[in-house]
Amino acid sequence: MRMEAEFYNSDSLPFSNTISASKAIIFSQYGTSKELNEDRLGYPVLRLNEYNSSFISAPAKYCNLLDYDTYQSLELKKNDVLICRTNGNPKLVGKSALVPKDYKYAFASYLFRVRPNLNIINSATLVAYLNSKYGRIEIEKYSMVGNQANFSPAKFREITLPIFSQKLNNEIEQLTYSAFEKLEQSECVYSAVEKYFLECLGMTDFAANPDAYNVKTLKESFLETGRFDAEYYLPKYEDYCRLMQSYASGYEPLGDACDIKDTNYTPEAGVRYKYIELANIGKSGEITGCDIQDGENLPTRARRMVHQGDVIISSIEGSLESCALVTEDYEGALCSTGFYVLQSSKLNPETLLTLFKSLPMQQLMKKGCSGTILTAISKPELEKLPVPIIRQEVQDEIARHVQRSFALRKEAMQLLENAKLTVERAIETGGGNLLIINKLQTQSIQEERFASWLLLAEIGVFPANEKEHKTVKTSKKLSDSFLSSGRLDAEYYQPKYDYLFSHLSEFTTSTIGELTDIRKSIEPGSDAYRETGVPFIRVSDLSKFGLSDTTIHLNAEDYHNVIRPQKNTILLSKDGSVGIAYKVDEPLDAITSGAILHLSLKSTDVLPDYLTLVLNSPIVRLQAERDAGGSIIQHWKPTEIENVVIPILPMQIQQEIADKIRSSFKLRKESRYLLDEAKRMVEEEIEKIT
Repeated sequence: MRMEAEFYNSDSLPFSNTISASKAIIFSQYGTSKELNEDRLGYPVLRLNEYNSSFISAPAKYCNLLDYDTYQSLELKKNDVLICRTNGNPKLVGKSALVPKDYKYAFASYLFRVRPNLNIINSATLVAYLNSKYGRIEIEKYSMVGNQANFSPAKFREITLPIFSQKLNNEIEQLTYSAFEKLEQSECVYSAVEKYFLECLGMTDFAANPDAYNVKTLKESFLETGRFDAEYYLPKYEDYCRLMQSYASGYEPLGDACDIKDTNYTPEAGVRYKYIELANIGKSGEITGCDIQDGENLPTRARRMVHQGDVIISSIEGSLESCALVTEDYEGALCSTGFYVLQSSKLNPETLLTLFKSLPMQQLMKKGCSGTILTAISKPELEKLPVPIIRQEVQDEIARHVQRSFALRKEAMQLLENAKLTVERAIETGGGNLLIINKLQTQSIQEERFASWLLLAEIGVFPANEKEHKTVKTSKKLSDSFLSSGRLDAEYYQPKYDYLFSHLSEFTTSTIGELTDIRKSIEPGSDAYRETGVPFIRVSDLSKFGLSDTTIHLNAEDYHNVIRPQKNTILLSKDGSVGIAYKVDEPLDAITSGAILHLSLKSTDVLPDYLTLVLNSPIVRLQAERDAGGSIIQHWKPTEIENVVIPILPMQIQQEIADKIRSSFKLRKESRYLLDEAKRMVEEEIEKIT
């Protein structure tokens, strides 16, 4: 009963064991269409805005028109799956989230809830599938698109679901709930940062004047500020302002403490850019995604270029809490002119982010907003805001907590991605060869771990002894610390490093600088990126198991003299995720980022496979942890890398380790081959039918 051509152009699910969703779903339900409020009156109601990755967060809207029985019937229970029913953006229709535990929340009418038959598919697997590329194909096929796209429960029941093994269902569920635990940890860490920050400001128990009126003379109001609106002079704003100005270490107007980067950038035609909008800002100060388009297709508001370490803050009342820290992933991206882009030489980026997400600064920004149709804070008002100059030791503590929060969130996002990819891989293989592939992957990991164990056992570093040597304090004389190393940070002198070097001193050792020639590649910048040409490899494309496919290329003619990885070159990351090493088996026509060093052996004392293993081992990881610095992103200096100590084991043991490593990589290669073969067979079968 469908006439639109798109329905018949959609691909079928390339999987041999499927079922109609109508047979796999035991319950579905629409949400409430009652009017919502922001005054916390009535019952909390979840919306699409509160989707948090593949999970949910606390609602911002309430409904006082629901009777208790209806509210109870809409309460969210563990393993419910929420699906977006309708939206003006077709990409958001069908977006799904798992309810990981019972919540006292109802949900809005443009969402609907389903509960699957757990004997067929569990809730975590269903969400991973719906958010995968194959789930999107089914959703888009059955959605009804007009002024708004619509994917009703009735249409949901028409889609096809894959039937996976119970083992795979359990694996995806474990990945998903591990991701949820990481997200919860991340949010707890961030909450601790905010609490710590308020404690430093002395306002844990601070309460602003609640009076809704104030009396000002003409001299104290309009002649001084140019503002006539009564809200501007509420007593609570004066309290927040006095609080900021009374900070013991002093304060400065934001215009003096920060650099506001408001120069417009005009995107170039034919160049692809990452574009960050308000909708891409997460509640913990992270950028959750972006739109990637050619310069000529970007909206006119895409005029602010951001760089790593910038803090972007929304200028629009109603979304002032949308502040974020720009990380390495968004270097050179563009953001909307609805943001102010800030940097400060007096506050580190993490502290600046925490400050702008804090209650006092949020209230003072709200005070400064003006306008009729679109209310926003102007640059002059922003520049007047009092900014406390936080003590450096407090800034460092805040930075550590925020970085930990970001790291946990990134790990959680990777777990979710792994769950989604597990579903996609299973679909692509048609359900076949999974046992063989899993076995090969397991063996590959075991071989790699055994190789690491050989090394650690040989030099006497055992996990069982870790507690015996792990302390939180040590003492160093000036001659043993700063005069020797030039470092004053306490972390550099932790006893675990002394313990490591004490063990290494029992063996023949050498340094990376003595064993290898170290060469650095280039950093061409995003303007040089192309869709075709020589592959450009960044740290995110590098792992100890190999190089992932990259979508970024460089013009071959412009970079024909740049070094390429040769056979037995060891690629080593020095920025971001420092200390990742991979040995290249064959010459590659590819260019690496300046954050990846090329190590070429110049000594016969070590085998390349053995050295690569040592570089990826806890021995070097500890040395990298000790040396690497940086507030937003870790940097491991080449001069420090040259001095990294490498134990030189007897050649017989090195050869045994190298053999194990090659065996591991051989199994991994066989695993990839089977996955590609299964995918090819499915594609050929589909092509025969079509």
